[in-house]
Amino acid sequence: MRASSSRAARVLVWLLLPELAIGLAARPKLTSAREGGSLAPPPREASPPPCSARDVVVRVFDIGTPGLCKTLSLITQKDVLWFPKMTVSLGGRTWSYDGEVERTVPQIVENAAGGPPLLTLNLGPAELSDGEIDALLDEMGSTDYTPAEYDFFYRNCNHFCTDLADRLPPRGGGGGDPPPL
Repeated sequence: MRASSSRAARVLVWLLLPELAIGLAARPKLTSAREGGSLAPPPREASPPPCSARDVVVRVFDIGTPGLCKTLSLITQKDVLWFPKMTVSLGGRTWSYDGEVERTVPQIVENAAGGPPLLTLNLGPAELSDGEIDALLDEMGSTDYTPAEYDFFYRNCNHFCTDLADRLPPRGGGGGDPPPL
């Protein structure tokens, strides 16, 4: 009886281990694009949601100029209507990834995008301290988001921001998947 319950426990751990590790691992680097062209950009929100100092805030900008969208359409052989750029902010600090994990200033991204974000998502307050966040960013920048890992299509600022937002869970639960854009 004892051997079978020990075996059952090992099987249960083996089955659950990938599910438990998912919250700690970066999403795998993409190797192919989905079918179809890009979706239309979301309409610019009238005013962003209120945010407190410890809220995890994801901002979605459109940095696609007509020339960039036309070039991307030719390269991908798909209709590209916009090019999203995401940032994650918490406690007055903002990050993105353009070949390296970097701090940025929202106004710089707004200037590049020609205006404020199209969409601002307040994911709620994070429990991690600034020191823990710095350690997390160092780890992400030395493993999954190194300069060698950067890929314009398959490992860019949008992938990084999604992973970072997932690792900065709001109190009471994980960040989960962002709404489709």
